[in-house]
Amino acid sequence: MKFDQLLEKAKSLILKFFHNPYINTIIKGIAAFAIIIIALMIFFNIYTRHNQEQPTPQLVGLPIEEAIATIDDNDLRIEISDSVYIFNKKPGSVISQNPLPSTMVKKNRRVFVTINAKNPIKIEVPNVVGFTLRQAKAILEQEGFEVGTLSFKPDLGLNNVLEQYYNGEEAKAGMRIPKGSKIDLVLGKGMHGERTGIPLLIGLKLNDAVNRIIEASLNVGKIRYDETITSHNDSLDARVYSQYPAYMENATLNFGTRVDLWLTLNQARIPKIEKKDSVETTPVNDVNDDDEIVIE
Repeated sequence: MKFDQLLEKAKSLILKFFHNPYINTIIKGIAAFAIIIIALMIFFNIYTRHNQEQPTPQLVGLPIEEAIATIDDNDLRIEISDSVYIFNKKPGSVISQNPLPSTMVKKNRRVFVTINAKNPIKIEVPNVVGFTLRQAKAILEQEGFEVGTLSFKPDLGLNNVLEQYYNGEEAKAGMRIPKGSKIDLVLGKGMHGERTGIPLLIGLKLNDAVNRIIEASLNVGKIRYDETITSHNDSLDARVYSQYPAYMENATLNFGTRVDLWLTLNQARIPKIEKKDSVETTPVNDVNDDDEIVIE
């Protein structure tokens, strides 16, 4: 009986303790706090899709309608961030995306795409006659154009723009042509047989190599990719592993000479060249005997 009496007394004390209004208030507060914490954890787990990631699908090259359907099937969202016109790309197709394909993202993530306009966006041609090549290039790119073929003729204004053309016809200031078009420039080459140096392009991405070629008053020749390049995105990441004419310090070329490029994703294929080196890296079968290189 003593044990039963003790048990009853313990129950009585416990009930009395919990029926104390102050204790009861504290316990209810702790319980409410615990419920709120658990609810918030559940909410944030659902909201952030914890550990529920998936690869971004490949959208580049797809018509925008098909890209939208692909995004919907993957529980993502699509947003068109820009529209440009590239004549050799299919109208209405996706030409770039962010995040890149195979990037791990959470559901409902927005994927930004740039599409090729179905109709060319036409803008006014600026007048770059009288500007230096460097200035003309900056102006054209700022207005949405690209520098096309460079040609030269004797003139005291070395590397100054003398004429500008689009598709073989004079590109008069104010005329409207498709955005992204290439403007061909005629520049002065001096009166005393001036020449230009050969830029070192090994290890550069294509866009940087092209800029360096143009800034050296040369033209971009053939562009070739090796077997590691299988997609548009690969071509953006590829680097030059060979150029012709090859870089040689103090060697010069005629203004407007074409420079051919070979690109790869294989870092082991890219030679280490210092500026004092003279290294021939061009495949022998592709060498053009008409190129004239002078070493001063």
